[in-house]
Amino acid sequence: MTDFILDASIVAKWLVDEPGSSEARKLISPDIYSRAPDLLVPELINIFWKKQVRGDMTGETAAGHLNAFLEDYLEVAVHLLPARILSKRALQIAQSTGKSAYDSLYLAAAVQAGCRLVTADERFARSIKHHALRAHIVALSDESLLI
Repeated sequence: MTDFILDASIVAKWLVDEPGSSEARKLISPDIYSRAPDLLVPELINIFWKKQVRGDMTGETAAGHLNAFLEDYLEVAVHLLPARILSKRALQIAQSTGKSAYDSLYLAAAVQAGCRLVTADERFARSIKHHALRAHIVALSDESLLI
């Protein structure tokens, strides 16, 4: 079984058809155990809200996507980790990389779990230069992500 940490950019692609959605949906598999910090839920809400504000989806669609996540994916396709258990390591990562606390929480989860964080944010993935951290992050588009 493959173990991954997934960020909100990946999980949102499960629900919203956009570039990378078909690749992201391959991460929904009985052979893959996926987790994320509990920050995932408010981040998904924010993604749906931003799409609504930009006119990319209706409020009804945004609510439907959130309900689908909560009912069909949460604790089925992705399991939540309490941010509090990742907070000290996340702060260290944020301080050493200059990345946001939010991004650092996901990376801290991957470091703690000894696996890789999968993100659709290629810029974030490329920006991690520290060798020990670099081993724990991969972009969805990266060929080394064999799914």
